[in-house]
Parts: sequence; C-alpha cells; structure tokens
Amino acid sequence: MTDRGNRDRPGRSGIPRRAVCAGTLALAGLGLAGPARAWEDDVRAAVAEDFGVSDVPEGDVLIDMPDFSDSGKSVPLSVTVPCTMTGLDYPEVVAVYAERNPRPRIAKVYFSTDCAEATFSTRVRIDAYQDITVVVKMASGEIFKGVRKVDVTYGACEDAVANDQFPPGWSPRIRLAVPDSATPGEAVEIRTIIGHPMETGFRHNSQGLLIPVRIAEWFRCYANDRQVFAAKLEPAISANPYFEFFLKVDETMRLEFEWIDTTSDRYTGEATIAVG
Repeated sequence: MTDRGNRDRPGRSGIPRRAVCAGTLALAGLGLAGPARAWEDDVRAAVAEDFGVSDVPEGDVLIDMPDFSDSGKSVPLSVTVPCTMTGLDYPEVVAVYAERNPRPRIAKVYFSTDCAEATFSTRVRIDAYQDITVVVKMASGEIFKGVRKVDVTYGACEDAVANDQFPPGWSPRIRLAVPDSATPGEAVEIRTIIGHPMETGFRHNSQGLLIPVRIAEWFRCYANDRQVFAAKLEPAISANPYFEFFLKVDETMRLEFEWIDTTSDRYTGEATIAVG
C-alpha cells in the first residue's frame, strides 16, 4: 500500500469533584507526582485552539453515555448530530473534551458526505465526576456544543504501575465488522477494533520510571481511495480502540482501514461491500 502523505492532517496524506482517583493515591505512595487534571479553563483553551473561539453556544448534539460507571477505564460514548448529511448540512469535525481528565481532549472525529449519519460510537477513559463537552463545526461554518455530566467510581488512572505492554515482535490484532453486500443508497454500519494498549504516558514501571506514551493516534477509513471517516485519538480513548459509524453505499466499495501509531507504524485492514 502506498504512503498516505502528511500524517498530521485529517485528510488523506456520585463522587464529589474534590475526590481523587486511586491511581493518583498510588503514585503519591510511590513518592511520584500524579498527572495534573484538566479544568474548565483548559477545555476552553483547547476549544479556542481547535476552533478559533472559546465561547460556543449550545446546539443540537446528542451525547449518549451512562450516567454512572463503576470504572472509568472504558466508558461507552455515542455522539449524534442531527442533520441531512447533504450539501453543507453535515459536521466537518466533532471534538470531545473532558474537563477533569489529565488532558482536556479526548478525540476529534471527521465526517464526510459519504457518511450516512453524523454519528459515531467509541469507548473513553474518564477520570472523575465531570462534564463531557462535545463541540461541532458544521460545513456551513456554524459552531455549537453539547454537554453531558458523567460519574465514575474509580477513575481511569487507578493502575498507576504497569509493565511494558509492547514486547519485542508485538503487533495489534484488527477486527472488522462490515457487511458483504448492500443495496444502492443503503446505510451500512461499520464497526472496527484494534488490539492496542493505548499507553497513556502517565504510568510508571516497577522501577518507578515513566512509561512513554504510545497510542494509535489516527484512525482513517477510505472508500475507493477517498477518505470518508477519520478520528484523531488522544490517550483518553480506551485501550483496544473501538469505532462504529455509518456509510452510505451507492456503488461497490473497497474499504481500507488505517491506524497510525505514535511510532509512525501503520496498521491496516481491508473489506469490500458489493452493490448489485
């Protein structure tokens, strides 16, 4: 497969707020400082950096998450922006932020009019009771947000000490759920998962040394060589990143799925949807 060009671009180329997670306590027990938490001002700064504005009005964004989770390691998240997915009535980018995670950004998701719906599902790491903010930029230029409160018993940082999860010769396992065929104009569900530990860079090994961050930074889906869906991932995406989205199938599609590691390693999968 050919190189895609510039990988830094989205295109082809019940616990109170004062509570701390168990991981931070464990780090303190080791005499190590825990990761600083993002606050509302950090989210505002990140939104300003990403969209050029910090004061964003409320809009029509549906955020589906459990009200409460025992563990913040893998919390399901689904986001939907009601729109027609035609002309300029579709979201160019949907960004997710968490105000009390170590880093404010969770992910930025890029849609195209090849998507049948402006919706995606994934799993995220949540570190405390907090607001999850989703900011949307439509192709028309309109920017708006939605906010959802979530709560977890144990934050995602409770495993403060860990061994290296990338032994020599490591490679991820990729699984795809793609229909073999579709009728013209049909909306089809695409599900993907890659077996990647998504090491956050906040944990230490048994010798007290910081384990470097190593995540799958980019996920992209191409249909007949054009990008139709993409996501820029942050360490707050759960281990073994999962994505679900929907494509509109008008012709036989050869799909290529691509994940780019922080090491620049590239992992791929392929599937074909036949239209008869």
